[in-house]
Amino acid sequence: MIRLVVSDLSAHARVWFGILAVTVATGFVAGITAGLIETGLVHGGRVQEGLASTSSAVIMFTAISAIIVLSSTANLTVALQQRSYALWQLVGIRPALVAVVVLAQLGIVGAIGAFLGSLIAIPIFPALFTWAFREWTDMQGISLHLSAIGVLVVMMTVTVVAVLGGLRGARRASRTPPIEALRDAEPPQVKMGWFRILLTVLAVGGTITLAGNLDGNATISAFSGQAVLLTPLIAAALAASGPLVFPLVLRAWTSLLPVSASSSWFLARNSARHRLSYSNAAISPLMVAIALAGGLYTTAGTLAAAQAARTGRSEGFDLAPEGVVILLGGPLLLSAVAAAATVFMAGHAREREFALIQAAGSTHSAITLTAIWEAVIYTVTAALLGTAATVIGGFIIATALLLPMPVVSFAAILMIAGGGLVFILLATIAPTVAALHHEIPRALTIE
Repeated sequence: MIRLVVSDLSAHARVWFGILAVTVATGFVAGITAGLIETGLVHGGRVQEGLASTSSAVIMFTAISAIIVLSSTANLTVALQQRSYALWQLVGIRPALVAVVVLAQLGIVGAIGAFLGSLIAIPIFPALFTWAFREWTDMQGISLHLSAIGVLVVMMTVTVVAVLGGLRGARRASRTPPIEALRDAEPPQVKMGWFRILLTVLAVGGTITLAGNLDGNATISAFSGQAVLLTPLIAAALAASGPLVFPLVLRAWTSLLPVSASSSWFLARNSARHRLSYSNAAISPLMVAIALAGGLYTTAGTLAAAQAARTGRSEGFDLAPEGVVILLGGPLLLSAVAAAATVFMAGHAREREFALIQAAGSTHSAITLTAIWEAVIYTVTAALLGTAATVIGGFIIATALLLPMPVVSFAAILMIAGGGLVFILLATIAPTVAALHHEIPRALTIE
């Protein structure tokens, strides 16, 4: 079995590289967080108190992104290789063993990625700590700690999340009849299974509970501790219900542009609609990143407006750059890497499609433009969903504070969406250009 695991990882290196990149990014962020926690435990006192509060906030914001991006990437990794798993069964490998091999592969890649990410975090942690806590008197000149035990905990955590995230895909790979998998070359569509329904119910229930507990009569500082959690919960609910929500939003806004606008737009729109497995995995992380950033700045702006209405002063809610980096740096990094990796992973599966389009008479420039349009479709869909989460959260906060309107930070939304578009374009165009240099007959024979 070891030989099968290793040889398959090597044969599908491009697909596995995508989830490896995500686990490296996750390991890096988790390593920084582990360093904060361990440093606080070693020093104790006021240092531990300050770092504990910071670490809990980082974990809160990062956990949502990590769970979403790792699960979506892990499931897409398995879905892209369903033909290989079908061939395994045809040569006599038992379905149960297929699931075991898939989970073992996810565990190996998760552990390696987390280890590499932690190694990258070790030299960066001191410089980042010095910059982020330069205004904290208690943090000046203290020794920093990120031990082998901390790295081991990071590896175990990331590996477990990656394996659990791919559990549904592994079960599907072992239970799908081989003939059905070989007949349908496309990965199965993401569906609202019982686990997604449970997550959606929990996220929606948490959102309703939190919104009902917001006390507009409390002090602004006390109110902000709860309010900042609202938009992330809404984003989590949207991500969990993605198989229902994402297709509706994507189809709705792309229908506003006529298919006669250009042939490349027609191809991109139909491709994005058809491959919702790819679309969900690309849209989810970027949507969460947009909602987290937009929600944080919108909450801060709305709280400042409420304080100004009460006291005539709005000081105390300016978001310092180091605070934003500590809170949002990890989730934004994970989301950007996951969105780009998803598109890159699926690029190899698109070579046959590109060859068919060329055989039908399309040009290289038209196919490249189609890929660009598809990246735009993913980004706009994520931006619309992230904006919806931000605005809904903002209105709930404004209502609790007796304000007529929230102060929505569209600047933060546009900045994150623009950055996400750049990452997705880079991951889209390079594989597309490379695929166009393959000979059409050879590309059409690729299994």
